Amino acid sequence: MNNLLVKVLKQENKKKNPLTNKDFLYYPDKKLLEIYLGKAKEINESSIRKKVSEVNWKDFAADEVRLDTKGLSPREIELIYEMIALKSKIFEEYKIKSEKRVSLKAIKSSSGNKLVSSEREKLVNAVNYCRDVVSSNASTVHPTFMEAEAKALAAKCPEIKVKVINASQAEKLGMGCLLAVGAESIVNHSKEYHPRLVILEFTPTSNQASAKTEHLALVGKGITYDTGGLCIKPTKYMLDMKSDMAGSATVLSLFKMITSLTASERKKINKKITGVLALAENAFGNMSYKPGDVLQAANGKTVQVVDTDAEGRLALADGLAYLSTLRSKPDFVIDLATLTGSIVATLGEVAAGAMTNDEDFLKDLKSSFEEEGERLWHMPILEACKKKTESTIADLAHCSTRPDALIAAQFLSNFIPENSKWVHLDIAGVGFIENDGLFTYKGATGFGVRGLFRYITSS
Repeated sequence: MNNLLVKVLKQENKKKNPLTNKDFLYYPDKKLLEIYLGKAKEINESSIRKKVSEVNWKDFAADEVRLDTKGLSPREIELIYEMIALKSKIFEEYKIKSEKRVSLKAIKSSSGNKLVSSEREKLVNAVNYCRDVVSSNASTVHPTFMEAEAKALAAKCPEIKVKVINASQAEKLGMGCLLAVGAESIVNHSKEYHPRLVILEFTPTSNQASAKTEHLALVGKGITYDTGGLCIKPTKYMLDMKSDMAGSATVLSLFKMITSLTASERKKINKKITGVLALAENAFGNMSYKPGDVLQAANGKTVQVVDTDAEGRLALADGLAYLSTLRSKPDFVIDLATLTGSIVATLGEVAAGAMTNDEDFLKDLKSSFEEEGERLWHMPILEACKKKTESTIADLAHCSTRPDALIAAQFLSNFIPENSKWVHLDIAGVGFIENDGLFTYKGATGFGVRGLFRYITSS
């Protein structure tokens, strides 16, 4: 067994690796890694995450990590465990020979005792599941794959039901925006790629549910590949567009987390939760929708297409409008989308842009995310942006010029159910990163799974 012993130490005089100037030292002969947190009075959750993240976890070919927990509080142990488990997870499914990495199933205390609760272990697994889904080929993770995954989750949990609105049904329901995005796939591709909505519904057990049970709806952008359509992307911007379904993957992964809980653990969730995956492939071809087209959304509003590479907000429009048809209208709505380059230019890979019609709702959501080390940055929905969504030939123009992230939120606000409190999360910069980050190396991050789970179990 190839083991690695990790000691995390608090001390007045920190040691640093002389080669990297980082606060850790590795002794290969002892298979010992020492991580120095610094002075006890200066240690907080953020600093612990940062110190553990700085370790070169790619360098360790260990079957098992044993963590020396001496001097650490239960919360500190939890943070360290999660950082090791998340940062050492590396997607290598397509390599002929993957290097041996730290095993997520074998991070133990040096005494052999359990490190963290089974719930936190399951949450790490849900995040890493999300990463795998987002990282996989678009030829594998197509709308039918997402539908099958949703049905498989529901089969494991009696409180979850799945409904699918396929392309034919979507046409009858007037979902012209979603169908336009997937028009090329409908005509010239197999059914696996046809657009659809996949709806997951979690209803608390009867002894928990009541007339006052809050209803939370989560709508995820699920563009399983984005060429940009007729407004085709340059090659370098198309390279990672298999990740354009990260919003729907986050929603799906939250439901995976729910299904992994025991029946007693699920009793902590006292909300009705509806998840909507708005799925389509924005392909390029003779049947692709065109700039200048006027579409009709499911709520009857007409939309003039300005740029076919702004397809995500069109898919979301019908996903959000669908919520108004539910017998039980949602009290709260969150949509998640890798939506705009504008938000990446503004916030980089540090935080998701958050826009809302209810400040208190965003405040609560932001608190839950930040407790998990996931940052939301409050962006405004400006009245000036409303004018930029006006069209001379339709009810709305679906995009405009700068600031695109704010205009996208303004556009989406037209499809929110009446009286629902709503937060729009633009995760374009944090859902799939181009540089090594706090919780993961370059690639899919699973952003939002932990923050959403914290929210649904603590509010």
